[in-house]
Amino acid sequence: MFLNFDQKITTLAKSLPRPLYAVGGYVRNYLIDRSYSDDIDLSAPITVESLLPYLNELGMEIVAEYKRTGTVVFKSEGRKYEFTCFRKDSYDLGGAHTPERTEFTSDITEDARRRDFKCNAVYYDIARGELVDPLGGIDDINNKVLDTVVSPKQVFGHDGLRLMRLARFSGELGFTPIDAVIDGATMHAKNIKDVSAERIYDELKKILISDAKYPFSDKKGHYTGLKILDRTGVLDYIIPELALGRGMEQRKDFHDYDVLEHSLRATLYSDRSVRLAVLLHDVAKPYCKINYGRYRMHATEGASMSETVLKRLKADNKTIKKVKFLVGAHMFDLDGSEPICAVRKFIVKNYDHIEELMLVKQADHCGYKDDLAPCKVVEKWKIVLDQMRRDGTPFRIKDLKITARELTEIGVKTNELGSTLERLWLETVAQPTLNNNERLKDLAKNI
Repeated sequence: MFLNFDQKITTLAKSLPRPLYAVGGYVRNYLIDRSYSDDIDLSAPITVESLLPYLNELGMEIVAEYKRTGTVVFKSEGRKYEFTCFRKDSYDLGGAHTPERTEFTSDITEDARRRDFKCNAVYYDIARGELVDPLGGIDDINNKVLDTVVSPKQVFGHDGLRLMRLARFSGELGFTPIDAVIDGATMHAKNIKDVSAERIYDELKKILISDAKYPFSDKKGHYTGLKILDRTGVLDYIIPELALGRGMEQRKDFHDYDVLEHSLRATLYSDRSVRLAVLLHDVAKPYCKINYGRYRMHATEGASMSETVLKRLKADNKTIKKVKFLVGAHMFDLDGSEPICAVRKFIVKNYDHIEELMLVKQADHCGYKDDLAPCKVVEKWKIVLDQMRRDGTPFRIKDLKITARELTEIGVKTNELGSTLERLWLETVAQPTLNNNERLKDLAKNI
C-alpha cells in the first residue's frame, strides 16, 4: 500500500525512534477510493518535545504548538500537518468538546479509543508502508457504516460536537450509522447545548455542502446529514423553531410533506449558494400556525425569525442580511399573478440578490412534491429579467440619464432630490424609453 507523502515526511518517519502514523480522514479516504483528503493528521507514541528537534532539523515550519494536548501543527513542502502524540482523554459530565484531562500513552489501541468513529481510527505506518487497524475500522469502511470507537454512550456523552460530526460524516461519506449509534446520539442529544454556537454553526455549514466534500460524496449528502440531525433530536436544540414543524401538516393539494420535511426536501433540491436560506425559508410557519391559526405572513415573520436564529448561531452579518432578505421575499409573486410592472420594480430594488431568490423559489417549488420541473414563476422572472437587460432598463439610480445637479438646476429642492431620483428611476424601470435626459427633466418638472 502507498500513501502520498513528501520526502521530508518520509525521512521524518524513518528517523524517529518510534513509528509515525497517518490517521483519520487521509487514510480513510484512500481506503474508500484511493483519493487524498486535504487534512493530514499524524500521530506517534512520542511527545511534542521529542518531535520538535526532528522537525527543526528537517526545516519544517512550526505553525502552532499545544503542549497540553500533545499537538503541534507544522508545514512541509507547502502542506499542513497536525501531529498529536498518542493519548487518552478524560471528560467531565456533559458535552463540552475540550477534554478536561489528557494522559499520554504508548498504546495505539488506547489512542484509537479516544477518537470518534472506527473509520477514522485506521493508522498507516509511514516508514513501513503498512496499515494498523486496532478497532476494525477497515471493515466499517468497506461496509460503509459508522460505528463508534467505544460505546456510543461514552462517545456522545462526553463530547457534544460529535453529534454534529455524526451527521456530517453521514452526509460526506455516505456511511450509515448503526442503530446503536443513532440510539446513543438520541439519548445524549441535549449535550449539544454544551458546545459553542460558533462550532455548531461551522458544522452546520459543512453539513449543508457535504454532497460536494469528496469525489465520492453522495449528491444527497446534505439532506442525509440534516435527516440525522432530525432523527437524533439534535435539530430540536440547535434550531428549535424549525423542528416545531415536525408533523405539522400542510394543504395536500400543494404539499406532500409536513412543514419540517418540506424544508429539508427543499434544501435537498437547492443550489449550494442558498441552502441556509432554503433551510430557514419556512422557519416561521410553526409560529404562525400556533399563534395565528394559519401560515399566512410566515415570510414576514420568518425574516425576523431567521435573523434571530442566525444571530444565536453567531453567523456573520453578511450572511444574516442575505438570508433575512431571501426568507422574507420568497413568497412574492407566489402564484405568478403580480403585474409585470410590479415584478420589474421588485427586481431592480433587489437586484443584488434576485438570482439567489429565484434559486430559493425553485427549491421551494421542488420541495412541494419532489417536482423537479422548472418553477413557472421563476421562468416568468427569467423572461422579464432578460427583457429588462435588453431594453435598457436602469437597474440602479446611477444608471439614470440625469444627475442630481441637473435636477437642482431645474428647481428641484435639495431635500427632495433623493425622493425625486427614486420616482424617476421607478418610472423608467416601468418604461425604459423615458430614460432620456430631456424627457427626465420634463418628468421631474411635473413631479
